[in-house]
Amino acid sequence: MFRARQHALGALFALQFVLADLVLRGLAPYRAHPRALLGAVASVAAWGLLSTYRSRRSARVAATVLAAMVVTVDVWVYRYYGTTLDRQVALSALHNWADVRPIVVRLLPWAAPLGLATSAVEWVCLGRPAEAWEAKARAPLAVVALASLCVAPLEASTPDLRALSAALLVPRSHEASAATTAALPVLPSARDDVPSVLFVLTESVRASSYCSERSPGCPFTPELDAVLPDRIGLRQMRAVASYTAVSAAALFTGRSQEGSRAELAAAPTLFDYARAVRAGGVRPTVAYWSAQSAGVLERDVRGSVDSFVSLETLLGHSVDDEDDVVPLGTDRLLADRFLRELPRLPRPFVVVLHLAGTHAPYFVDEARAPFLPVGHVASWSGLPALKNAYEDSIVEQDRTVAACLRAFLGSQAGAPWIVLFTSDHGEAFGEHGAIHHGQNLYDEQIHVPAWVAAGGGALDATQRRNLLAHRDAFVTHLDVLPTVLDALGVWRGLALASERTRLSGRSLLGPADERGAPVPITNCTGLFPCPLNAWGVLDGDHVLEAQPWDGDWNCVDLRRGEEHGTGAACEALRTESTRHFPTMPNGRQNSR
Repeated sequence: MFRARQHALGALFALQFVLADLVLRGLAPYRAHPRALLGAVASVAAWGLLSTYRSRRSARVAATVLAAMVVTVDVWVYRYYGTTLDRQVALSALHNWADVRPIVVRLLPWAAPLGLATSAVEWVCLGRPAEAWEAKARAPLAVVALASLCVAPLEASTPDLRALSAALLVPRSHEASAATTAALPVLPSARDDVPSVLFVLTESVRASSYCSERSPGCPFTPELDAVLPDRIGLRQMRAVASYTAVSAAALFTGRSQEGSRAELAAAPTLFDYARAVRAGGVRPTVAYWSAQSAGVLERDVRGSVDSFVSLETLLGHSVDDEDDVVPLGTDRLLADRFLRELPRLPRPFVVVLHLAGTHAPYFVDEARAPFLPVGHVASWSGLPALKNAYEDSIVEQDRTVAACLRAFLGSQAGAPWIVLFTSDHGEAFGEHGAIHHGQNLYDEQIHVPAWVAAGGGALDATQRRNLLAHRDAFVTHLDVLPTVLDALGVWRGLALASERTRLSGRSLLGPADERGAPVPITNCTGLFPCPLNAWGVLDGDHVLEAQPWDGDWNCVDLRRGEEHGTGAACEALRTESTRHFPTMPNGRQNSR
C-alpha cells in the first residue's frame, strides 16, 4: 500500500504540468496544435527523469526547488494576465515593464511563503529514494524527453515548456518607439478662421463610470457640468483596443491596428496632419502635453509637435516606477503646466492633453473623496474598495479637467474653439474574470465616455445638427481624427483625398446615416507585443471577440448586452474576420 502511494505521488510529480495545462486550457490547444502532444510527452518524461535521481539528496532538493519555482512564477503570471507564462507574456512584460514592475513588487511578499509551500508539496510527491528499476528507466526517459522536445512547438506546449521558451528566446531588449514624422502635402483649409482644438484624452475610464453629458445628480463630473453644460455626449463610443499604446495609436492615426509594424510606423498622425493645415498661410501650433511617461506611446511624436511635455518633463527626472509618483497628483502637475503655457501658445492651436490619474492604482484625494472606503491593490476580495478608489479618481480628475477648460475658454476671446474628450479604453472590475484592462475586448474594456463641445462659430448649424444626431449612434475612436480634420476645414479637401481613403473612420460632423465599415479590433500589433491574444471585429451594435482559450468567436449584441449571439449580423462579422485575421487567437485557422 505504501509503495503504491509512493508510485502515485511520483507519477503526480511527473504529470503535474500536463495536468495543470489541461485544467487551465482544456483540450482545444492540442486540437489546434496536435504536435503539442509531443510537448506533453516531453514534460512527463523530463520530470520523470528528474524523479529517478531522488535517492541523491542534492538532486532531490534541486528537482523540488526547480518545480516549485516554475509553479510559483506561473501562479504569479496567471494571477496578473489570466494565462500561463510563455514567450509572448514575457516579451510583453519586458516591453511594458513600467506597468508590470509595480505588480511584481506587490507580489514579492507572497513569493517566499508560496515557494516554501509549493516546495513542501513537491518534496512529498518525490517521495522516498528511488528503487533499482528507476535507475534503469533513466536512459529511455532521457531519449523520449529530448526527442519529443526537439519537435514539440514550445509556444503551444505545457506551462513548463512555455516557461523554458520564454527564458531561452525572449530578447533582453526591445525595439525603441517608432519615429512618427510623416511627409504630407499642404492641406489648405476651407475655413478662414481655423478653430483651436483641445483634445483631452483620459485613462482607463469606462462609460458606465462617467457622465458624458450633464445629468442631474451625477457624482462624477459636477465641475465639468458647470463649465460645459451644453457639451454633446457620444454615448456609444467604443475604443478599438484595451491597451493605451494600441488605443492611442488608433486615435492619433485614424487607422485600425492589425497591420504590419512597417505600415503602422509609417502612418501619419494627428500631429502630422495638424502641422500640414494652412489657413491664410498660417498653420496651427501643435502640442502634446501629457502626465504619462514619454514611453507610453508606441510612436515618438516629438518630431511632429512644437511643444512636448511628458511625466519626465513635469518631474524633471526619469521615472523608474510610475506608481511611486502617483501620490504627487501628476494630473495636477500637468494642469499647472497647462495654465502656465497656455497664454504663450499662439492661436490657432491643436493641443492633446493626456491625463493619467485614473490609471491604477488611481490618484485619490481622500479629503474630497465621495466613495469610501478605498483600496489600491487589485484582489477579488478588495474589488469594492478598488472600484471606490477608481471612481474617486474620476471625481478628482474632474477638478483638473474643469480648471484647464476654464483657462482654455478664457483664452479664446471670441475665437472659434472645439474640445473633444474620450478615454483610451475602459476598465474591468471582475467582469469576464478580469481586473483592470488589456485582457479582452469585451464592452467594459472598450465602451468609453466621449463628448464634444464647441463655440465661437467653430461649427455651423449643419455640423452641430449632425453631431447631435450621433449622440446614440455606434461610433469608434477611428472617427475622432476625421472629426478633428473636418473641424479644421480639410477633411473634404482634394489635398487630403488620397490619405482620406486610408483612414478607417468618418467625421462625426457629417451625416449620421453615413455607415462606417466593420472595424478590426485587437490588443496585439506589430508595434505592441501583447501578453494575451485578443482580437475580433466591431460593426455597429455587434462585436466579435475571442481569446486564446476560446474555441470559437463570441458574438456580442452591444445594444442588448447579449453574448454568444447568432444571426445575420454575427455571420457577417465572422466572414469579415477572415479578411483581417488569418487565425483565431487560439492559433486555429480562421475560416468560414
